Amino acid sequence: MATTRDASAAQAAPGAVRGHGIETRSIDYVPAAERHGRLTDQATIWFAGSAQLLSLSTGAIGVWLGLNLFWTLAALAAGTILGTIPVAAHASQGPHLGLPQMVQSRPQFGRYGTLFIWLVAIAVYWGYVVFGVNTLGAVTADLGAGHGRVWMVVLGAVGALFALYGYDLLHIGQRVVSIGLIAALAVFTVGSVVGGHIPAGQFAAQGTFRPTEFFVVVSASAVYQLSWAFFVSDYSRYMPAATSHRSIIAYTALGAGVGVYWMESLGAIAVAIFPHSTDLIATLHRASDQILPGLGVVVVVLGAAGLLLLNAMCIYGGSLTLISAADSIRPTRPDRRIRVVTILLIAVSATAVGILIPADFLAGTFTTVLAVLGYLMAPWTAINLVDYFLVRRGKYSVREIFNPAGIYGRWNWRGLTAYWVSFAAMVPFMYLSFFHGFAAGRLGGVDIAFFVGIPVGALVYWVLCRSLDVRREWDIIAAADSDLDLDARAEVVA
Repeated sequence: MATTRDASAAQAAPGAVRGHGIETRSIDYVPAAERHGRLTDQATIWFAGSAQLLSLSTGAIGVWLGLNLFWTLAALAAGTILGTIPVAAHASQGPHLGLPQMVQSRPQFGRYGTLFIWLVAIAVYWGYVVFGVNTLGAVTADLGAGHGRVWMVVLGAVGALFALYGYDLLHIGQRVVSIGLIAALAVFTVGSVVGGHIPAGQFAAQGTFRPTEFFVVVSASAVYQLSWAFFVSDYSRYMPAATSHRSIIAYTALGAGVGVYWMESLGAIAVAIFPHSTDLIATLHRASDQILPGLGVVVVVLGAAGLLLLNAMCIYGGSLTLISAADSIRPTRPDRRIRVVTILLIAVSATAVGILIPADFLAGTFTTVLAVLGYLMAPWTAINLVDYFLVRRGKYSVREIFNPAGIYGRWNWRGLTAYWVSFAAMVPFMYLSFFHGFAAGRLGGVDIAFFVGIPVGALVYWVLCRSLDVRREWDIIAAADSDLDLDARAEVVA
């Protein structure tokens, strides 16, 4: 196949200037001269991005289903660990390749084959912004700010502004929010345990285990955590290329795992204290005030701040994926203009829908949405990680990723076959309100489709790639990317 250093305008796009105005880079390669950041940045951006108010819903599922706190927290821990491992592994791809997450899928699926995967990713980003805006409206109502829809518009606009200014501002914002959240969550946790606010029997282990409900929580928490996998390396791609794989995986896992589990635990504890309340924001507020008067406002506001910035992160990631899709159809110059257009498209449409849907929409649909996301994401994450760590071993050509006639092709039958075989293997184990797989029925309604899809997808892709001549690819890569950093000039475009 043809190889060229100028196959796509994407690789020659202008650079970003730190600390000045709107970020200019999008899906293009980040050269060595622009690399910066600390490992702790990965912990803080994912701590605050995970310890936000949407996580309350996942935490409350177990108690709502009849589990006590002991088994709910155990299930949340198991699911969080299972979901955090692949999420953190994706973070290591950013520094090594200097590219956002989803454009890295071209080697596995092909230039056109990735379009379906990107459609799923855009739906995830867009959906989280919808849920986030809707939840922020509930926060303003809980705080008595009034005019909830007006606040949704304002907060939607703030999220878009953070996304426009981009990478550095998002990291700074979540770093500040993390400090406040750690302090507030620590006060809540210690106060709830030592203050005697948790009802008796909530930590009884013997005779209280309910397997169906337990595995529902494990699956829901794992899928919820895995949903961040689509854009993890978006927030690590400016890190120095020499960043240790193990270190960045560890720091990302620490932030994402502890953050999501801590906020989910607050959701579970709050519902255990007030079991008849269905408004999670109000329940968290009441439970926090019961522990320490005035704590409710602090916890809710900080959780909302994390959610606001998560919205911005989703808008940012959605923009990158839209640009990637556009570049697959027609080579695109990823400059400031296209960043602004795609960010506004996602922010405005998602904010509008978030305003229009009912306030209780999230409570009634969250588990179903999580399950469907898990079915669609599990094959992709398995294939992407196997390709990176086992098949190509992190050796890719940035130029060839953007080359329409390059070595990765338009359609990659190996990745596409593995994806659909993995998805088909999950169908018997799916358990939804509108569909019950026969295997899930025999398991008493326990949905383990997610845990079937990942190993099947990984194994099938690995087997199919045994015939792939990766050494030939590596020879091409050495020549194609020999002076990549010299060509990726850091220019500012007005």
